[in-house]
Amino acid sequence: MEFDNHKFMVDIIDDLSPLQVILKAPQVGATVSEIIKTFYAAYRMGWDIIYTLPTQSDVHDMAGGKINRIIAQNPDSLGKLVSEHDTVEQKSVGKNIIYYRGTFTNKAAMMVSSDLNVHDEVDASDASVIQQYETRLQAKAGGRRWYFSHPSLAGYGVDIYWEQSDKKEWFITCPHCNKEQQLKWPENINKETRTYQCSLCLKQLTDTSRKHGKWVSTAQGIFSGYHISQLMCAWISAEKILNDFETKDQQYFYNYVLGLPYVGSENKIDSQTVLKNCTDRVNDQEDKIVIGVDTGLPIHYTIGNKQGIFFYGKCKAPSEFHDPYDTIEGFLKRWPKSIVVADQGGDLIGIRKLQAKYPGRVFLCWYRRDKSGKQMIKWGTGDEFGTVVVDRNRMIQLTVEQLRETGRIALNGSNVEWSDFAGHFNNIFRTKKENGLGVIEFVWERNGPDHFVHSLCYCLVGLDKYSTNMATVMEAGIFEEMETGRVFDNSFNMANNWDNVI
Repeated sequence: MEFDNHKFMVDIIDDLSPLQVILKAPQVGATVSEIIKTFYAAYRMGWDIIYTLPTQSDVHDMAGGKINRIIAQNPDSLGKLVSEHDTVEQKSVGKNIIYYRGTFTNKAAMMVSSDLNVHDEVDASDASVIQQYETRLQAKAGGRRWYFSHPSLAGYGVDIYWEQSDKKEWFITCPHCNKEQQLKWPENINKETRTYQCSLCLKQLTDTSRKHGKWVSTAQGIFSGYHISQLMCAWISAEKILNDFETKDQQYFYNYVLGLPYVGSENKIDSQTVLKNCTDRVNDQEDKIVIGVDTGLPIHYTIGNKQGIFFYGKCKAPSEFHDPYDTIEGFLKRWPKSIVVADQGGDLIGIRKLQAKYPGRVFLCWYRRDKSGKQMIKWGTGDEFGTVVVDRNRMIQLTVEQLRETGRIALNGSNVEWSDFAGHFNNIFRTKKENGLGVIEFVWERNGPDHFVHSLCYCLVGLDKYSTNMATVMEAGIFEEMETGRVFDNSFNMANNWDNVI
């Protein structure tokens, strides 16, 4: 680890504050610094530590690619501290242990206690499991949490903790005008000469002047926070910054160059947008009624017909005296022509028992892409009757687009009545990911409870099939092979708008 080009890492390595967050661009030396720092904390401070990465595969890659190599290259210091019998998933450092864990299994968070949790690549990790790791700190006094990651979207992942921090920024002094300034885009880049410049006197900044700076708090907060952008990295030229700006999309530039969360509205929908769909029109609760059910615990449901979505809620937890599916069965009895479209994955028994009791009225939904790529919703026939396969990301995208277009999905009731429902939409966001074929695609993910998002999607899936009078069938498109009507109303032009939906 050299500090000539990484002077901004010195204070971060020295910082042992209990709550820390680093908002950063990739490849700035943060992971190596945190590995060395955790070895120090385990040996000198006597802390047991949990260090998380997104997946267990990431843990294996980091153990072989970084941790073991750092130990091997420092035999007289780190090498003497580590037990020869350590595994990929843990290192004994002196009398204490560092546990390395992935976040895509709940069991990983429930096995050990710690004095410090370090969460690497927060935005690529499972947020709910990271929260569960906090329970491991409760076994000991003075639990500490350190988060660092390149960000993705505003209000998600590492940005949540950054917003609670003192927001330290790197300030340098111009060698020409002797004025202090924070390195920023685009103020510190001359687009004509393609060089770094002072934002005040506009004279050229050298690499040396960018190296030598100091951290300055720009806010007050409970976390000790640091923001590292590529503008601070002496080995990265202004030419490279400008090339990325000119050739990459905006989210890439914000996340990977500036180390900032992206605030593009197309990737989020907030509760206020959802609540604009509330209407005081009374729903007569006639016609075909669809009950969309998210079968996690507790069970969440959303109920609607062609007039709108008129009811939502969640079932009580199961107990010796209560079966939550009694509530769903009560709806089937109340509306004899109603159907249920339910997530098949959350509960393997209860929903299937209900399906057996009400054949032809309870449908199990799989989130899975149609292999042909043509159908977003595919209803099972023959031996597969009672099932429906839905392209998850396209269905969520379609639902979000219709909620944005106020009036397409009516919520019968007031803003107050629908506030809890709308709150779940604050917890979803759209990001880009590479699939198994190496293709970049949009994926909707969550950062908190999103049960009503899915129960609404299941409800709309059922309405699309059974509410044949909801709208005029549109011209040929993604739904052309389906047997029945469409969710869309007459104002939605399939040919002109479908590209935006996908």
